[in-house]
Amino acid sequence: MIRKMLWVVWGLGFAMLISPLQAAEACSTPGYRVGAAQDDITGPVAELGMLGYADLGQVGEGLHMRLRSRTLVVSNGCGQDTVAMVIADQALMFHGIKQAVLNRLNLEIPGIFNHRNLVVSVTHTHAGPGGYAHHALYNVTTFGFSRANFDAIVAGTVKSVVKAWRLQQPARLLINRGELEGIQFNRSPEAYQANPDRQNYAQMSDPEMIQIKAVATAGRPLASFNWFAVHGVSLPLSNKFVSGDNKGLAAYTFEKNMGATYLKDDEFVAGFIQANSGDISPYDVAQPMPADVDGYPRNSESADAQYKKAFELFQNAQEEINGPLSAVHSFVDMPYQNVEGQYTGQGQQKTCNGALGVAFAAGTENGAPVPIFKEGTVYGIDWPKITLMPEEQACHAEKVILLPTGFVKPHPWTARIAPFQMLRIGQLVVVAAPFEITTMAGRRLKKSILDIMRPAGVKYVALTALANEYQHYVTTREEYSKQNYEGGSTLFGPWTLAAYTQVFSRLGVALRDGQAVEAGPTPPDLSDQQLILKPGVVFDTAPIGKDWGDLKQDAERAYAAGSRIEVKFWGAHPNNSLQGRDRTLLTVQKMVGGTWQTVRYDWDPDTFYRWQRDGISNSLITLTWASEAETPEGLYRLCHYGHGKQFFTGIYKSYTGCSRTFELIP
Repeated sequence: MIRKMLWVVWGLGFAMLISPLQAAEACSTPGYRVGAAQDDITGPVAELGMLGYADLGQVGEGLHMRLRSRTLVVSNGCGQDTVAMVIADQALMFHGIKQAVLNRLNLEIPGIFNHRNLVVSVTHTHAGPGGYAHHALYNVTTFGFSRANFDAIVAGTVKSVVKAWRLQQPARLLINRGELEGIQFNRSPEAYQANPDRQNYAQMSDPEMIQIKAVATAGRPLASFNWFAVHGVSLPLSNKFVSGDNKGLAAYTFEKNMGATYLKDDEFVAGFIQANSGDISPYDVAQPMPADVDGYPRNSESADAQYKKAFELFQNAQEEINGPLSAVHSFVDMPYQNVEGQYTGQGQQKTCNGALGVAFAAGTENGAPVPIFKEGTVYGIDWPKITLMPEEQACHAEKVILLPTGFVKPHPWTARIAPFQMLRIGQLVVVAAPFEITTMAGRRLKKSILDIMRPAGVKYVALTALANEYQHYVTTREEYSKQNYEGGSTLFGPWTLAAYTQVFSRLGVALRDGQAVEAGPTPPDLSDQQLILKPGVVFDTAPIGKDWGDLKQDAERAYAAGSRIEVKFWGAHPNNSLQGRDRTLLTVQKMVGGTWQTVRYDWDPDTFYRWQRDGISNSLITLTWASEAETPEGLYRLCHYGHGKQFFTGIYKSYTGCSRTFELIP
């Protein structure tokens, strides 16, 4: 019965895709209603492979910062014509996640959100757990699907959207634009140099930051959402702590400085959205980091720079957003699409079926390149003209086909149906793209859309990358010919950017003119086709004579402020502590007036939670607090919280353990 209800609800939402947003009746109330909220989407933090670097050895061992879903909802003055943007601290976004989110939303707040008016995108952190895709390629490093991670992401995302919807209030929206230089480094300069229009730009990155500011009519700041291009790879492949990387830390810093505690729903929200960062590293790959450096200092540098520029734009925003709210969306089956000459510059062309090349397997300078494969490998030049797929190889041109993911049966390893979506908020248009896009490809796409939308009063085009689905990379045709990593990862061949531009241009015309848009083919539901190879936690134990929460290594009696304080406990597996069982795995507490007050949680970036297996089923928990030199003196302690899964019954038992009281001195 429940399954039938979900299909009915989904069908109603799908039917709404065929036309632009339309209010039930004309709204006579000016302005906007705005709501913003965040929620926790942290999944398993231990014994689950991470997603991003595609390395089997990067398996989670603990937590640096919790991952969050941040949502901005905007409606007209009457609460109609709603649009919403979600930015999640995850590596990739998949259709299966968005569909599950919509199914839940249509049960909790029916008839409000659908594929057309809800954008769900990611920051692209490479320090989050994986296993939540419905296409097999992305679950390799996790040895199959992780239901626990999928459910945690969906549940937290739904909560953030519902809260933002319910928190809507009359508000002003303002927009600002600036440039942030010095923290973007093009990791594929050889490919970029192939672009003839590179001479129009001073640098090999797009330094633009576009900022939206939401302020309640009573004057209280509600939210700040911005777009800026930089990869979420400040933390290296060697990192095994779950973290939001540079954009997650930038959002935290902004929110904390605006008074957020993460303990209440109605708090300030800062969203740092990913843009055209396909070839952009947060550090110079020509100067590799020593293996014994953990990457956290450079993560802080990138986050701090993004926060400071965002805050500056926030403080100085004066241009008010006015005008319509509207959205368009269409699914497109990408293989073998005809692309008109006006988009290719070389007559009519077509896309190919999905395939990844040798340059994809070579990897990037940010990760661990595979020595037997090389970037820049071009078919017929660096690779002999030998192939098992002559027609498809001809379609992919310079790319040497290595993984023909689109041909795998019964289900392709990568998605072939792409969601194309655009939102309009007054003079701003948001292009929601289901791929990673290089600097120059992004510039060209944004210019094409602005040229279409400018006559309708649009002044800004923001590109939201990695939105609604993941279809790897897209480069310019010239960059593709060089077959660096990004070109080898462009799924649908050399004319992919031209095809994407063609679809988005048609959507732009429909958005501008209020035209209906075809829904397109429905992506397959693969939720019941998932392979699960790794079991969850079977049971937990503690060493003989010990219990969960007992100390193995206590704190010293005193530390100088600025010291790194470490305490070890016998505990249980942290993957037991999902779905709201524990709000935090650790706290730092300070004695104030004779009572303990919490001053740090496991989402604060100066704390670390590490899990290690001891024997068969024992867990050793290490809590670390990197105190600052400015930390107030006083009496402190570190506490750990968890749930152990009992051997015979499988029932979860909560426990708490605390260190001795120690003094922090100047």
